[in-house]
Amino acid sequence: MTGTVLLALLGVFAQVSVQDQALLDELSYKAFRFFWEQSNPTTGFTKDRAANLVGSDSYTVSSIASTGFALAANAIGVERGWITRNQGLVRTRITLQNLNSVAPRVNGWFYHFIHWQTGARMWSSEVSSIDTAILLAGAVIAERYFKDGTVTNEFNAMLGAVDWHWMLTDGGTKPNSLSFSHGWTPESGFIPYRWDNYSEHMVLYILALGAWEPMPKASWTAFSRPVVNYFGYKLFGGGPLFLHQMSQSFLDFSRTRDVLRLDYWASGRNHTLANRLYCINNPKGYAGYGPNFWGLSAGDTPDGYKALGAPGWGDDNGTVIPTSAVASIIYTPTESIAAAQHFRNNYPNAYGRYGFSNGINPTRSWVGPDVIGIDLGMMLLALENYRSGLPHRLFHSHPVVERGFKRAGFWPRSQALD
Repeated sequence: MTGTVLLALLGVFAQVSVQDQALLDELSYKAFRFFWEQSNPTTGFTKDRAANLVGSDSYTVSSIASTGFALAANAIGVERGWITRNQGLVRTRITLQNLNSVAPRVNGWFYHFIHWQTGARMWSSEVSSIDTAILLAGAVIAERYFKDGTVTNEFNAMLGAVDWHWMLTDGGTKPNSLSFSHGWTPESGFIPYRWDNYSEHMVLYILALGAWEPMPKASWTAFSRPVVNYFGYKLFGGGPLFLHQMSQSFLDFSRTRDVLRLDYWASGRNHTLANRLYCINNPKGYAGYGPNFWGLSAGDTPDGYKALGAPGWGDDNGTVIPTSAVASIIYTPTESIAAAQHFRNNYPNAYGRYGFSNGINPTRSWVGPDVIGIDLGMMLLALENYRSGLPHRLFHSHPVVERGFKRAGFWPRSQALD
């Protein structure tokens, strides 16, 4: 991010009311607390979820992506003064060392879910390409922030162990593949689904292009980008909000277009506005929906975990995910802050020790009891990107990231619009 853009963002934040700033501060701090308190102090592995409305829980499953967000959260916590630099550095070292020595891997790729104490594979989960990428992305931010020899060595070892060719070609059986498999299990082999359609996977491809020279440049242009038009809002893919937030937690698309001359920041903004407009239109007539009650994304619902989303593909059962509305602040600060205040003021029973619970469904008088690490992570990084730009600056400062960005054909916006 350029200095001009950063100053502009800081100027925007300075114009936010004191009340709004206080809420954003509190949401950031509570999200950070989740990553600090729900990461095992011995291993550093971070829980997939935690109880939000009571003081403790018995969950023991760690998400490898949640651990990636925790690594980024350590840097934010130090920068904000919530922990000391030494506390953040020690936790970061412990986490990376245990990822390299305790967590099981297959050709450098991590299992989606592991036990937060032992590192053992949980829930028969897959070796996950996207979750490994989110872990690596969070580690990039930590490595750039702490500039510590141990952290750098552990990160380089973790990144260097990843066999990109194996996941790209299904172990060599698809030598001409331009898309990664979703993952692999020891029971069934490679998952048949591929990252070949606009989704949350963009950071996976940028890291691969930057870290592995043989990674085909054509992989970036090969995945499809179906256009959805919702009442004049044109966007790629549609679906749950997180598809337009997860990679963007790390990648700054706000001043650039790629070799296809596509503007992913504009698509993300349009999807956010379309998601909000869908909730205003409220075609199914659910209670609560309106200009300040929106945010259809993957999350907890009264019917279990669902991929909620609109427009485009997805579902709508009357549940919104508050953290996803707030995580859109990088696109729609006014609308996201208004939604955050509405959730806080009108649903106090959904506000707990780590902020907003993962789902609210007024039609069925239901509030989710938990928070989910990756949703808090996307929100925390989005809030910090909006307030200071720190995660984006750190991520893009790594040579691997910038190499991947350039190999994907990204140009500065000023050039792209010539």
